[in-house]
Amino acid sequence: MLSLIRRRDPRPPESDGPNRPLLGRHPASGLPEYLENDFDRRALVPRLLVLAILGAGALLEYGHGHREGHWIVLVVYGLTTVVLALSSRFGVGRSWLPWAATVTDAALAVYVIADHLPRDAHDLFLATDAVSLLPAILLLIQTGMRLRRDLVAAFAGIVAGGWLTALALLTHSASLPATGPTPAFAFRQTLGFLSFAVAAGFVLYAVHRTRLAWAAVLKARWDRMLLSRFLPEGIAAEVVASEETAEVTERHACLLAVDIRGFSALTRERPGREVIDDLMAFRRFVHDAVSRHGGIVDKYLGDGVLAVFLDGSPEEQAARAFDAANEILRPLNTWRSHDEMPSGTHVIATLHCGFVLAGVFDDGRRAEFTVLGPAMNALPRMERRSKQANLGVVASKRFLRLLTPSRRARLDARPVERRPGDEDVPDILSVRFTEAGATVQEGTVH
Repeated sequence: MLSLIRRRDPRPPESDGPNRPLLGRHPASGLPEYLENDFDRRALVPRLLVLAILGAGALLEYGHGHREGHWIVLVVYGLTTVVLALSSRFGVGRSWLPWAATVTDAALAVYVIADHLPRDAHDLFLATDAVSLLPAILLLIQTGMRLRRDLVAAFAGIVAGGWLTALALLTHSASLPATGPTPAFAFRQTLGFLSFAVAAGFVLYAVHRTRLAWAAVLKARWDRMLLSRFLPEGIAAEVVASEETAEVTERHACLLAVDIRGFSALTRERPGREVIDDLMAFRRFVHDAVSRHGGIVDKYLGDGVLAVFLDGSPEEQAARAFDAANEILRPLNTWRSHDEMPSGTHVIATLHCGFVLAGVFDDGRRAEFTVLGPAMNALPRMERRSKQANLGVVASKRFLRLLTPSRRARLDARPVERRPGDEDVPDILSVRFTEAGATVQEGTVH
């Protein structure tokens, strides 16, 4: 029976890409890789802007400095930009290229700063050393766009160390006056260095805060993805749209439990992989039938499926549950005659209704949509009584009263005798769907 379903529904397990499971690790655990994905291609425009500024510095004569040095910086930075864009395009060197780019950018910034430090007394009155700080600031901001604190700290450390080294070498240079650097020179250099340090601190703090914000966003997306995967369809949509709509509330519901009786014997007679494939096909078959009639698969309990019908009036809920059960049971019972059906194995169903607490129960560790309440508690008692009486389909009187006369006329319902110990079991009837109640053709699964 189940293998027939499997042959009619040969869908492979779902995945979110080639050779990747649908559920991977939490994205926040690999936040740098997540945020850097395709970064260098998207950062091409900012890098081209810095390239244009360096190009202007190479073309214009301002202050001192070596024009050939500007062209060297321009060529190296341009090559780095091209390599990063190509590596991002083809996915090469994602682990080491960010570090290589950061070190290269920092070295270029140090070169520009060192190249514009005053070299003689005349240069002390020029302000080109302040202009040379602009590429360092732009490259710092660009490094911060990767949202990696380690790269920002490395860039700032290299530039600061290179700057101080260049100043130390310059102060011992014979080209400066014998009295050493003037107060104006010391003030400008100190102000420029502090400005860069403060800018680096702001960028580092901004990266830290942005990462926290991204981590919160990614966690929310991850949690909602898990909800959409593990919560019933429809309820997950409510949670994603507005968590308030999935709050726990008291609602009337019709309940449908579908189970495979004799499944334990099935597992002993067939290979484990085949049993699992059959079970997954059975779950999909029941899930699709329930969804087509506006129900929600609440949970899977081993070889059983629990579905709830929450939308509409109680009468509408009962009609949907009735039609779903009819669609599920008639083709399955028809296939009982096949030789592949082990003796004593058949599908059973239980139908009940009542008020329940329904919604997403979230204890801060795990969120789960479920239904609780007396009606839900009565369902396993009804299933136990059905098993004792060796019945196929049972429904409570309360559920049958909600059905329209036309639907009740399509049922062969017989009361189940109450026994001692049945005080907590609702009045139930053994139900058989008549030929007039067929909603699908025999042997057909949609």
